[in-house]
Amino acid sequence: MHHGTEFRLLGPVGIWRGELGLGPTAAQQRSVLAMLLLEPGRVVPVDRLVMAVWGEDPPGSARNAVQVQISKLRRILAPLPDTELTTSAQGYCLAVDHVRVDLHRFRELVREARTVGDGPAGELLRAALQLWRGPALADVTGGWLTETVGAGLEEERRAAMEECAAIDLRSGRHQEAVAVLSPLVAEHPLRERSVGLLMEALNRSGRRADALALFRGTRQRYVDELGIEPGDDLQRLHRRVLDAPAAPPAQAAPPAQAASPEQPVQPASPVPPAPPVPPTILEQADADRLASAPEDPSPARPQPSPQPSSPPAEVAVPQQLPADVVHFTGRERELAGLDALLRPALGARDGQARTAALISVIAGSGGLGKTTLAVHWAHRVRDRFPDGQLYVNLRGFGPTGSAMTPSEAVRGFLDAFQVPAHRIPATVEAQTALYRSLLTGRRVLILLDNARDADQVRPLLPGSPGCLVLLTSRNELTGLVVAEQAQPLPLDLLDRAEARGLLARRLGAERVAAEPDAVEDVITVCAGLPLALAIVAARAATHPRFSLAALARELHDARGSLDAFDGGDATTDVRAVFSWSYHTLGTDAARLFRLLGVHPGPDISAVAAASLVALPVPQARRLLIQLTRAHLLTERSPGQYALHDLLRAYATELAEAYDSEADRRAALHRTLDHYLHTAVAAGRVFTPQRTPLTLPAAQPGVSTEPFADYGEALTWFTVGHPVLVAAQQQAAESGFEPHAWQLAWSLAEFLDQLGHWHDQGVVHTVALDAAQRTDNLTGQAHAHHGLGLADLRMARYDRARDHLMCALDLHGRTDNAAGQALIHVALNLAGERQGRHEEGLYHAQRTLELYREVGQRSGEAYALNNVGWAYAMVGQYQQTLIHCEKALRMLREAHDGRGASAAWDSLGYAHHRLGDHEQAIVCFRNAVELRRERGERVRAAETTYRLGSAQLAAGDVPGARDTWQEALTMFDALGHPDADRVREELGRLG
Repeated sequence: MHHGTEFRLLGPVGIWRGELGLGPTAAQQRSVLAMLLLEPGRVVPVDRLVMAVWGEDPPGSARNAVQVQISKLRRILAPLPDTELTTSAQGYCLAVDHVRVDLHRFRELVREARTVGDGPAGELLRAALQLWRGPALADVTGGWLTETVGAGLEEERRAAMEECAAIDLRSGRHQEAVAVLSPLVAEHPLRERSVGLLMEALNRSGRRADALALFRGTRQRYVDELGIEPGDDLQRLHRRVLDAPAAPPAQAAPPAQAASPEQPVQPASPVPPAPPVPPTILEQADADRLASAPEDPSPARPQPSPQPSSPPAEVAVPQQLPADVVHFTGRERELAGLDALLRPALGARDGQARTAALISVIAGSGGLGKTTLAVHWAHRVRDRFPDGQLYVNLRGFGPTGSAMTPSEAVRGFLDAFQVPAHRIPATVEAQTALYRSLLTGRRVLILLDNARDADQVRPLLPGSPGCLVLLTSRNELTGLVVAEQAQPLPLDLLDRAEARGLLARRLGAERVAAEPDAVEDVITVCAGLPLALAIVAARAATHPRFSLAALARELHDARGSLDAFDGGDATTDVRAVFSWSYHTLGTDAARLFRLLGVHPGPDISAVAAASLVALPVPQARRLLIQLTRAHLLTERSPGQYALHDLLRAYATELAEAYDSEADRRAALHRTLDHYLHTAVAAGRVFTPQRTPLTLPAAQPGVSTEPFADYGEALTWFTVGHPVLVAAQQQAAESGFEPHAWQLAWSLAEFLDQLGHWHDQGVVHTVALDAAQRTDNLTGQAHAHHGLGLADLRMARYDRARDHLMCALDLHGRTDNAAGQALIHVALNLAGERQGRHEEGLYHAQRTLELYREVGQRSGEAYALNNVGWAYAMVGQYQQTLIHCEKALRMLREAHDGRGASAAWDSLGYAHHRLGDHEQAIVCFRNAVELRRERGERVRAAETTYRLGSAQLAAGDVPGARDTWQEALTMFDALGHPDADRVREELGRLG
């Protein structure tokens, strides 16, 4: 084992050296360690660690308790080589080689097994299964980890055991297959694939009676516990065993290693190799469904071509697919059509190799289950796309009309690949080029859901083969079919057999068979609409004593239509079906559901929902859970809820029918107050040196979120900024102009620092229009400032100066000296970017004067450092020392680590230029330490490089080499463009 230590998750959690356990001994520590090891090298937010230990109801001291456990883990990890537990504003990261973690070794062995022949594959799978020492995450605290993560890991183990057994069957090792499968079937007696493989293994071992007995017992369990018959594959296998002549007892196969830690296989005596074995009937059924085994989208995986935007050498493997549907049924023709996409025959035209990505368009009206089908098939084939799966809801159709822009989608995909913000280009065109470069040479499945038109989709298409794009839309997207050779897959209503199968799958075959006339009536009224049928089935399953005939009568009595889907379309009955769930709600839950049609979307949190209906947060959270259980709401991620667009339309109708215009407007006012006041509170923590807006008091009933530190504020902005953008646009459209420009102001620093410069321009364009409509000079000034910053970041310097000068003039007209100071900060930056350093110095000095006029000490301290840096740019390093030393004193007194690190860095630069290299080294080391403590990885790497330069100038060549090597490691981890320069300088050192 690497370095003699390994980290275990597949059984008891902990760190081992050989068979000696090194800890941790406390269950809470094991839970924290497990979360860090699930994604080694990735930052895990504190909230996820809290969830792992306490689930959804943590105590108030949970975050502090996590910090204590992290400190204890550090003491255990400190002596281990090549292992580092780091802290950042976003959370904690455990850097450890994946090969030292049993889970990731298991997955790598399984992946490798799927790329080789049966002989080596069997050995690889057995080696993978030997890594299991019991149930995954066996001794963590609470139930959240084992229920949400452990269950998935156990499923991976079971799938690997089935693959191993299938290989044993094909290789003639029937008795070994029996040994592997028997405990698996005993533990999961309704798992059809395991049962089928075991029946096959028993039959081929000469135990035909046992195989038939196994089927009889399994069938009885299906009938008793599920009310349905076993699947078609198992039924066919049963008939095959019945019809086949009894087989003689099989000879022992060649020795094989244990395939399961619970049931090791004892070595058998060597015998001659068994003759070739025909495929099992389960394998043959798979082959029949696909007509031929599907292959990779491209015959040979292309090598990466030169990438114009220089993406990082290593990127994350995104896994963004939504959860699969448990009771998916039908759509066999459509699934077969999608399977055909993976055949080489469709990957070439006229004998020529395919040169572009495969594209399929699933089109149809709302409620047909386009997304359900796409997600289900994507899960079926995701192992064929080892470089990841991307998903985005493009919001092309919805009551708000706020379709996602291609630039927003591209930026989301770059974030999914964990491209650092400073590596993301400023323009949309360059971002698209970087996205396509990342996909070059990779096999990624891209699911673009709810697309409006071809223009929205084209920027999201890969530029090279190897990837597969799956689209859903209510439009046919004919342009893509013609120009990009996309494969159309029109989706229609379910036929009667498919609809009957859907109801039987969800309600049980016996209940459906008991009332055939009522079932036919329900199918007729629902007209084969999957969404309607699913809601009928949910109601029937929730009320097992209700007859299906009674439910059918309710459907007839409550017929109606959604205006968005009228004109004879089968979806006109959906309102009646929705009404069943709605009318079961209590008064408060019903009101919340109706007012969700007022909320801007796309998601809503419990705190926002509480503000929407003016209720306490715990009560709102309970109402959201009720709506989720009633299938009127979906919890897309922990604490974030969303409506299907048809349900949103229904909610909007109900609100207009039952809630007065004044009530709806009051609900929107509270919602906008919630987002505005929460965003300003987050901004106080995110950028404490910024002068906050003075807001009017929030409406009664508004709740806001608290923020303890920078990390919490950053997480809230990151998760919520799409909702904030939608809220800002709705505010502008609904006559809440002050909210429109104030929300833009609250987003400005986040959008600027995280590189969302396109969004920065969009929201401030809306803000400027809103402020101009109401003749609000302050709002206009802030909007021009935001637009100027966006143009400045995107190197549109002339436009930036125009906006900034407008903002400067408006702040002057309103006597806002602090606002003028901020504009001079931006003009200082513009001067530096354009090499106009004297001009930059003027603006820095003017900033300092203004902050002193208003007595803003934090602004003055930052301005002093900016003046010092501007002096350095014009070569006046003594002036840099004077100003930056004063800035440092003020910032240290204020305990402002961010500002102090910048001042130390400026001082180090000045001392280095003046030839005082020893003092420069001291300053740079102080800056590096502060920046590491705050998790400022980019700035820490940059200052580490400058530290190495100072060491080299001081004659410490070995020290410089070590420091530059450290900087290079940091730059490489970030994908920083300076990595190549440092690598070259290291090469020159020799």
